[in-house]
Amino acid sequence: MHVKKGKKSRLDEMQEQKMLQIEHNGCWLAFFGLFAVILVQLVYYGMEEAERFAGEWIVFMCMALYLVAACIKNGIWDRRLRPSFQTNLYASAAGGLVGGFVRFLVAYRQCGDFWAALRIGVIIFFCVLVVCTAVMSMGAFLYRKRVERLDAEAEMEAGDAQGEETGGNGK
Repeated sequence: MHVKKGKKSRLDEMQEQKMLQIEHNGCWLAFFGLFAVILVQLVYYGMEEAERFAGEWIVFMCMALYLVAACIKNGIWDRRLRPSFQTNLYASAAGGLVGGFVRFLVAYRQCGDFWAALRIGVIIFFCVLVVCTAVMSMGAFLYRKRVERLDAEAEMEAGDAQGEETGGNGK
């Protein structure tokens, strides 16, 4: 259990674990709640009135950037998925489908032409697919580099600790 220095916790270990679970669930509820609110406002108001949901977008992006940076810093990718190109491609395709569908709805609502809106949706799908795959691949690269560094630091610490136990100087 990690508690910041100078901040004595009044919770026992079980309560601390429960609090972490509550905070975890609250974080993801806020994250996906903001995402849903942004999508609904985007479909309802369209891109012309994006300033109506700029605040939500800023908070959402700050949360997303923090979560990505904190996970990479700590050498964490995902509980179930591996940082592979295939995983990145599937996740990017899912994002592209959502982005393409939302943009299709916005375009159809604005112009009323199904085929023009469909073309816009398909273009957005491919743009999101390419950009997200590239960004996720860069994230996977940074993750692998960070894991290598953390592993090397752990090996050095283990070697230093072993050297101290045997009376050596660890070098």
